[in-house]
Amino acid sequence: MKKKILVWAYFTKNAGDDLFLKILFDRYPNVEWDLLTANRNYKNVFRDYKNVNILYTYRDINFGKRKLNLFFKINDFFNFKNYDALVNIGGSIFKQNKAWKIRLNEREYLLKTFKKFNKKVFVIGANFGPFEDGIFMEKYQEIFPDYDDICFRDTFSYNIFKHLDNIRVAPDVVFTLDIKQPAIKEKSVGLSLIDIENRDGLKEYYHDYNQKMIELIELYSKLKYKIKLFSFCEYEGDLKICQKIANTESFKKLDIEVISYCGNLDLFLEKFKSCEIIIGTRFHSIILALSFKQSVFPIVYSDKTFNVLKDLKLDNYFSFICDIEKLDLQSVIKNIKHNCIKNKEVFLQAEMQFEKLDLFIGEFNHNDKSLGKYETKVM
Repeated sequence: MKKKILVWAYFTKNAGDDLFLKILFDRYPNVEWDLLTANRNYKNVFRDYKNVNILYTYRDINFGKRKLNLFFKINDFFNFKNYDALVNIGGSIFKQNKAWKIRLNEREYLLKTFKKFNKKVFVIGANFGPFEDGIFMEKYQEIFPDYDDICFRDTFSYNIFKHLDNIRVAPDVVFTLDIKQPAIKEKSVGLSLIDIENRDGLKEYYHDYNQKMIELIELYSKLKYKIKLFSFCEYEGDLKICQKIANTESFKKLDIEVISYCGNLDLFLEKFKSCEIIIGTRFHSIILALSFKQSVFPIVYSDKTFNVLKDLKLDNYFSFICDIEKLDLQSVIKNIKHNCIKNKEVFLQAEMQFEKLDLFIGEFNHNDKSLGKYETKVM
């Protein structure tokens, strides 16, 4: 009998998070998946997957001058006891922002409901934080023991909760992406850009970041490279900044291609892996570049990226956004090829993100990969 599993994720057509979902659905083709989302676009994003359905939910609606949260009232109508498990899959799903208490309440609600019916609850691929105070961490210290399995993607997050028996760590989920054929690379450089104009802690570097990206484009153009700008998430402003930089006055004679992820992962990945070089700001632009064996220079905007680079022993050649003004362009060209994964077991170790879910589901597509010897407590 097919298992039926509810999925809670970051549903904003973000290429990285949608890759998590694609990998999940490809791995377990005989599971019936329901996506808990208010974003109706996802009916089209995964339209080719006959075993993926949308379970529409809602969060905020405007009620006069007030916002009304319907998450709990709408979900009370759903019969969660018909599911075998809940999977919460994503990267920065445990971060302290303005809405963190709302997200915590939603998380507690789903956890309590599934455990009431004696159902399994899994967390896959996450990092913990960033967080600002001990109260945030204490709240999760209270609820994490109730999960059946939590697998983080960096040792920093793992070390915070390693005293709990249900906590594991393994490399990022996207390292398990099935790369069917090697990319045919052209002489091109791809820049993954983000809009930091209104991001707390980063907006003061908005001009410096944009200017340095412009200078990198000018440099690589002089070296006769084609230029491609990648928007991983239009909702978060990636496309806006790509178009702004592409329309720079001095670039009018340049043939700059802007590639925006609009829900077609295969097309987006084909464009991405055709690049010889990646200047990556988005977390998964770096992970993908390492997977596709592209030369990559990381621009770090969050500790989540730095923590993973440390785990991979790739924290020698990168730049924090806060230091971007000091970045020497010639050092980028000189050092960019040094960023490659030397320990190929990372790709197999990443499979262990799914270790407990594999055991629960009982059937999966491992492509004959031997995983038994890999330890998921430390990387």
